[in-house]
Amino acid sequence: MSNSRQSDTEKLKKENLYRCLRVLEKNEGTRAVFDGKEIILFCGNDYLGMSRHPRVLAAAHKAIDRYGVGAGSARLIAGSTEAHAALEKKIARFKKKESALVFGSGFLANLGILTAFAGKNDTIVMDKLCHASLIDGARLSGAGIRVFPHKNYKKCEEILAKDNSGRKLIVTENVFSMDGDRADLRELIRIKKKHRAFLVVDDAHGTGVFGKNGPGATERFSKDIDIIMGTLSKAIGGLGGFAAADRTLIDHLINFARPFIFATALPPVLCETAREGFRVIEEEPELVKRLWSNIRKVHGGLAGAGFRLENPESAILPVIIGEEKEAMKVFEKLLTRGVFVPAVRYPTVPKGRARLRITVSAAHTDADIDFLLKAVKGLL
Repeated sequence: MSNSRQSDTEKLKKENLYRCLRVLEKNEGTRAVFDGKEIILFCGNDYLGMSRHPRVLAAAHKAIDRYGVGAGSARLIAGSTEAHAALEKKIARFKKKESALVFGSGFLANLGILTAFAGKNDTIVMDKLCHASLIDGARLSGAGIRVFPHKNYKKCEEILAKDNSGRKLIVTENVFSMDGDRADLRELIRIKKKHRAFLVVDDAHGTGVFGKNGPGATERFSKDIDIIMGTLSKAIGGLGGFAAADRTLIDHLINFARPFIFATALPPVLCETAREGFRVIEEEPELVKRLWSNIRKVHGGLAGAGFRLENPESAILPVIIGEEKEAMKVFEKLLTRGVFVPAVRYPTVPKGRARLRITVSAAHTDADIDFLLKAVKGLL
């Protein structure tokens, strides 16, 4: 390694921004073992406990026996199976769209969407707190990029009103992954229609969590959102990403989205487990109800312990600490008490806005929640 690379790493350490991997043993979704000690996890995105749902596990065993463990090829070569087609049909119906396309991950889906639909003569107008995958997709597209302050839709409209480029894309998350708050989709749809823009909504943290049977952003607004992106790795409990849209737009992605064209297909076993995950959400609505009951319990308990929190809009409950060094101290203290919630620091969040990103799952028991609330007492 060059001296410059070594100095980069040392600089991160001095600024309390250095990252390392922490290997968890016996990871069971909400519980694991770290350094020989059992801990409770309040940091994952498996919001419904779907990764260990008996029906999903049974679907995985059945699919492995049939398909093996890999796809063996890109989708446009020999990697498309009936499992992919069935999953895409299920996603389209779930998201109330004509068609859908599955990618290897949510990150790849966002790269594919933005690079396929924007180019050097176009403009992408995006929320300041959009996920890194959306930022990277916008940069790779070659389009002009304009950023508006978080949820400042007046500024968003001002940018569009002055823009004379070709295609205009408005890009937002539905649930912002580090703050847990939600975009005003109704307002963005109004702006989109007025300025003849193209609206892309990342619903990674909303899919499976909101609405009757968990459709997320599509519950009321599907018709007016041009492309809904989502992941199979959060409430669906597996791995992969997708785009749901009108059939002509999905056909465009098949032909122009490089992360789809040139990547090996998602393994069929993961398609089958994801499809079963969607079925479980539709057929067992008590999971979403239990998630929201747990969210309210955790939020109420944290507020009662003196933490300043906004009203919960999702399963993500950020506790702002501030300085990176202090956030790491709080994380370490919580870890000694048996709760695992890593500190989120720059560049994932702005400098000086380090936080504990507490996430809640339907799989958390009342005892888990009581344990968390006892652990945070006197923490700050």
